[in-house]
Amino acid sequence: MQDLGSRIRVIHRHRIGRQLPFTRVSELVYRGADPLAVLSWLHETSTRIPAVCVALDPKLLHRGSSRKLFNYDGVTTDPRFESFPAS
Repeated sequence: MQDLGSRIRVIHRHRIGRQLPFTRVSELVYRGADPLAVLSWLHETSTRIPAVCVALDPKLLHRGSSRKLFNYDGVTTDPRFESFPAS
């Protein structure tokens, strides 16, 4: 199992549904060159698989106070709580 201290994290403002944004810390992963904040994980045997991710604008992502911490200047939105368009 991967050491929790070795994971890269991102501090970002996050909104769920219509509530006001709050500060959240998520794991930061990359899909190719694209940064993603992982909101939840699936656990298969001893493997962790990102389940819900939000894309981050690389221009708004900045190194934080340590090499394993980043700050994000934008606001992320949880896709699980987006309202569906009226049909």
